[in-house]
Amino acid sequence: MSVLGRYRQQPRENLKRIIDYKAWLESSEEIEGVTAEVTPVTDTPLVVDPILIDSGGKKFAYWTSGGEDGITYTIEFSVTTQTQTREDEVEIEVEEVNNNG
Repeated sequence: MSVLGRYRQQPRENLKRIIDYKAWLESSEEIEGVTAEVTPVTDTPLVVDPILIDSGGKKFAYWTSGGEDGITYTIEFSVTTQTQTREDEVEIEVEEVNNNG
């Protein structure tokens, strides 16, 4: 398992990110499914939805929103193809930024 990225976002943001597996997949292989598990579970959860696989089958996009200020979440993605399963992580730090100036 690899940590593919670490990001920061505010609780009210809904942000899209893309993970590209072209270098990992065989030329004829395509992503067939992606699931996401978020930890820790909090009263105001970090939501990963939707997850969309690119039409070429080599990458997927996901959107994150919500979460509680001051919490760092780990998203564990499980990616399946015709012959392989891979698990990778992304970390999201939720931080409310107040611009009272």
